[in-house]
Amino acid sequence: MRTAVAGACLALSLGLAGCSQNASDRDSQGPGAEITEPDRSITATQLLETTDWPQDLDLVPLSPTALRQLQNSILGDVEMARTVSDVAAAGFLWELEAVGAILLIGVTDPVVGNMSFVEGLRQSAMDDPSSTRWGALMGWVSSSNRDTLAMVPIGPVVVFVTAKSRSDADRILMPLIEQFVTHSTN
Repeated sequence: MRTAVAGACLALSLGLAGCSQNASDRDSQGPGAEITEPDRSITATQLLETTDWPQDLDLVPLSPTALRQLQNSILGDVEMARTVSDVAAAGFLWELEAVGAILLIGVTDPVVGNMSFVEGLRQSAMDDPSSTRWGALMGWVSSSNRDTLAMVPIGPVVVFVTAKSRSDADRILMPLIEQFVTHSTN
């Protein structure tokens, strides 16, 4: 399965499709006063669509069929799939060459580190992962068939990347992490 996941991500990274964005604001009412508080959570789709990607990295959305195949290969477990709120995926080109693909999985439990879900996903997708950091966030890196696999929980979104090299994985992950920090602090 791990080989299929890595292969599927890179092979599907050239599919084409549109993305949708969901945004919401919460209204809270106190005694005698109305207070509008922004929703600081972010969905997988919002994180992918609002990230400021480097100019030399071209985002290529996946087709609905490719996305479905990718979801089924990683989220085949019914219990894991029940905790998913939304999914977004894309491929990446650098100088017209496929360098990787990304799958963002929004988790319905907003607590950072719904660890049973994260642990299950890590075990199903990665061989012998090692812990690593991207800025302040912890994640895991593994290799499969000369590809680098990386996974990091970013708030309520679990990000899974497959890339040709660790530097390509970093190039994909760092803008996402920066976008999440910006979104969370505004």
